[in-house]
Amino acid sequence: MIRVSLFVYFMLQCIGTFAQVGSNSNFYFSEMPVSPIATGLGVSAVGAYDTDLNQVVSNPAFIDSTLDQSIALSYQNYLSDINQVSLSYGQLVDGVGLVSGYLRYLDYGTFQETDEFGQELGEFSSSDYELGITLGKTYSDKISYGVTVKQLFSNLYKQFAYGIAADIGGYYSTEKGLSFGVTLDNVGMRMVDYSGTSFSWMKPSVNLGISKKFSKAPLQIGLQYNNIETWDLAVNDIDQANNLTVDQLTGESSRRTFTFDNLARHLNISVAFIPSKKINIFGGFNARRRLELAANQRPALIGFSLGTQIRVSRFNFQYALSSYHLNGAVNHLGITTNLHDWYSKKAL
Repeated sequence: MIRVSLFVYFMLQCIGTFAQVGSNSNFYFSEMPVSPIATGLGVSAVGAYDTDLNQVVSNPAFIDSTLDQSIALSYQNYLSDINQVSLSYGQLVDGVGLVSGYLRYLDYGTFQETDEFGQELGEFSSSDYELGITLGKTYSDKISYGVTVKQLFSNLYKQFAYGIAADIGGYYSTEKGLSFGVTLDNVGMRMVDYSGTSFSWMKPSVNLGISKKFSKAPLQIGLQYNNIETWDLAVNDIDQANNLTVDQLTGESSRRTFTFDNLARHLNISVAFIPSKKINIFGGFNARRRLELAANQRPALIGFSLGTQIRVSRFNFQYALSSYHLNGAVNHLGITTNLHDWYSKKAL
């Protein structure tokens, strides 16, 4: 009987932070941010619009004509030897609107395979792919909507999973700098999962984001409520034990789910400082990440993230740092450009 080392298995389970309640365990990677801006804000922000094509993966409604002929490339050093690369391109099509496509590739590195006696049998690799196409429409200056259709493929040792899903998004902005975004993600089905089961429905998630940009100060704040469809997001035995109540008469125990702890797991707070059109600094706090991944005695900065975007000539350079655990943080780099800028001298 062949087995993978316990360490490798444990690491993969830790990496699957998002493969928890309210998520699709075979395709948790589809919930990871593609844009460094999203990483810096602490979550795939659905209510904070930015002229970054990669943000379309967070909310398909962010796609508009200003992103015509935009190219976005990002690289994320996730944890250990796990790396994610993404490439996006947008094109305005007559009679259709703006269409964008993206490819996400997640590489887990190489692992050592052993038998039950510890005898080395060789090496194997694991990886995930996501290929998506987005179509967006602008209903008015204030309202836009979009849909992304994507293929998901995950390969783990000798097992694989394949699925087809759609993300649907809406966005509304006001003249006073207040904006709202909503997404319905992963509406689709697993064609095949790791166990070999075919045709099972995926679990959709609903996210709502609100953002406010101040007219008299270079600030923008945001609040996002994730996984509206699932109230109870507590996932481990410690969380459950802390909320247990015991009936004094029957001795039966029940778990309290309507707690501030559960509410906090849904929330993400972000802020951005925008001193000019060529630079902005942003940060965020992901409460769920902190509650589930922080060590009890040493929470440190787990759950916090920080990033910046700088425009130099025809390019936007992005960098974000997000803390997941005590042993290290996630680094996310991005670069975007618009081919129209290469035709115009004003871009210089």
